[in-house]
Amino acid sequence: MAHQHTLSWRQDSDDAWSAWADGRIVARITCERQYELVSADGAVRGSHSALGSAQAQLEAWYQWESATGGV
Repeated sequence: MAHQHTLSWRQDSDDAWSAWADGRIVARITCERQYELVSADGAVRGSHSALGSAQAQLEAWYQWESATGGV
């Protein structure tokens, strides 16, 4: 079984958040017209009407990548 990695979220400013794992940034979310998600490697992108939806997209991807050894 792959090692379980967990994400932690940090609010960087009024309209920006970053996701961290193992001491590195995994993704950023910025609020423009919507919440724009971009992973550090560019593999995951998304536009959402709610911050929680953007976070959920990244967390689902990250869990899958961790389980398959991709992260």
